[in-house]
Amino acid sequence: MATVRVEHPQGSAEVGYVVDGDSGPPLLLLHGTTSNRTSWDALVPALAEGHVVVRTEFPGSGESPLSDRPLEVDALAWQSIGVMQHLGFDTYHVGGWSLGAVVALAIGSLAPRRVASITSVAGWLKTDARMKFTFGLWTSLIATDRELFARYAMADGFTGTTFELLGDGAEAMLPMMAASIAPGSAAQIDLDTRVDITVLVGAITAPTLIVAGLEDRWVDISHSRAIREAVIHSELVELPVGHLIPQEQAGPLTTLMVQQILRAT
Repeated sequence: MATVRVEHPQGSAEVGYVVDGDSGPPLLLLHGTTSNRTSWDALVPALAEGHVVVRTEFPGSGESPLSDRPLEVDALAWQSIGVMQHLGFDTYHVGGWSLGAVVALAIGSLAPRRVASITSVAGWLKTDARMKFTFGLWTSLIATDRELFARYAMADGFTGTTFELLGDGAEAMLPMMAASIAPGSAAQIDLDTRVDITVLVGAITAPTLIVAGLEDRWVDISHSRAIREAVIHSELVELPVGHLIPQEQAGPLTTLMVQQILRAT
């Protein structure tokens, strides 16, 4: 794991990142709210076999320090763009999950000549009233009891099929999930409540794969369908899963991402 000071149009930031793989097309991966680079752990071994996989972290996650100002989508986008510039990658593929998907789409808009393809997983264009209410619940639960939030996140994030597979192991996961909640979660959730990239996405020119969960209770499937309507050269794949797609559908998601990169390379 490393950090780099990035200067960008919105200011500067120390950004944590990790690189896996030593050959192939570069792939930038962006995590979701409350998490860090480890949210991609189930996909990275396979992806790194044929790609240079770069995982950056948002302020307050992993090795990235907390920000002293409210987070903004474009600033997060420029931070990851800066890391890729630091690593010497002129063009690259981008994948993001949840808030990471929002930032991935923003990168495609802000740096269209650098982005070869985009994969948006459980992303959205504009936060609606139900999402704001849900994010308020997240904030309250984390402030009250992190393990309680972890229990709620599993209950709403996983499907019944996953719980059947986990069995008693679901309870054993709670302490680990609670411990993984990022120190910067409050600032990330605050940004979630304010997301609106509807103006930005019209500038995206890269081929875009949109992956959504039919049982997603946090980011309704309608949001991914709206991305499909707004972004040219886009394709939507709907999976029988909830919001935690990288955890529940690691194999199928890896296949979809590799196929997307191959089509765009």
